[in-house]
Amino acid sequence: MKTLIRFFAATGLALGCMLPSLQADAQTATKTADNTSLWFNGPFIVLFLSILILLSVIAVLGKIVKTLVEQDTFEFLRNRKSTKVGALLIGLMLSSVSNFAQEAVTAPVVATSIINGMDNTLFWTMLSILMIEFIVIMILLKVLVSYLQKKGLIQPIAVNLPKWLQWKTMVGDDLPIEKEADLLTDHDYDGIQELDNGMPPMLKYIFVASIAAAVIYWGYYEMGSGPTQLEEYQNELVKADADKMAYLKLAGNLVDENTVKLVDDAVILADGQKIYATNCVACHGDKGQGGVGPNLTDANWIHGGSINDIFKTIKYGVPDKGMRAWQSEIKPADMQAISSYIIKEFGGKNVAGGKAPQGAVYNAAVTNANTNDTTAIAAMPTDSAKTK
Repeated sequence: MKTLIRFFAATGLALGCMLPSLQADAQTATKTADNTSLWFNGPFIVLFLSILILLSVIAVLGKIVKTLVEQDTFEFLRNRKSTKVGALLIGLMLSSVSNFAQEAVTAPVVATSIINGMDNTLFWTMLSILMIEFIVIMILLKVLVSYLQKKGLIQPIAVNLPKWLQWKTMVGDDLPIEKEADLLTDHDYDGIQELDNGMPPMLKYIFVASIAAAVIYWGYYEMGSGPTQLEEYQNELVKADADKMAYLKLAGNLVDENTVKLVDDAVILADGQKIYATNCVACHGDKGQGGVGPNLTDANWIHGGSINDIFKTIKYGVPDKGMRAWQSEIKPADMQAISSYIIKEFGGKNVAGGKAPQGAVYNAAVTNANTNDTTAIAAMPTDSAKTK
């Protein structure tokens, strides 16, 4: 018992000594990120309180075990094996302290990784302490239960179970060794005789349970509401589309004139229409027929009619032609939406009353054949829909 008491004291002392320096290192590592104290960090508070609670449980259980079993099992708890276990646990604790001290010294030089807002070493040290505390609690409970069973105050759980649920019965080991002669067969292999043991009942139960599970599975998926493989596949496609849209919304600002894609999504095109109506109608007309700016519905384009060309024109503008640059006012994702809207809504329509053609005829097939850009060929409408 004294060995365990020493271990509890060592654990508490080590934690108390380590905590200030751990907190200081973690705060230094995270200062530039959020400039907040560890005492306002949820995961740290949970781990810290868990450590304190388990220490309290260990203290209470240690006191109970010491009071109840000190006289009867004092020598048992002080034997060589127990001492080795206690020394090993304390050694592990001191080793973790030493390792942390070495890492803390090098922290200003080596980049510190952060887990849940905490220094990497702090997080894993606290988690290790929790694990060691849990192991100690299990040891104390085992000692306490063994003592109470020895005194007859409680009975082993197996005693109260029906015979077919007891472990020895489950594994087929309930036959006393002196009665094994009744199971001997007449098979003799160089003096080695064979016992006529049946399959362990536990394996029989597992076999029966697997049959029952198969029946339930078949009923749910064949007769019930369980989805078929095709339905599961379709559901996964829907989920993948939703995930893709979420990703595009998050990564939309990473789009540039080299990575822009022609978008077919109705929601994104509707956003493009709104932005066009707000910023582009004054120069290009509500139907793309042109005005101050060129006609967007014919086959002629001054600066190229691909999705990349349109995006680039919107982004950087053409100052000498009166086209302003929008990159400081419209996000890249929105410029992609406008570019796609122009191609999808205006391309190849040649609206009546439109402004006279300007620039050269843009031939998507020829342009993309020269650049080997087969993706753009597939994306462009067949009647040479394009942009100014």
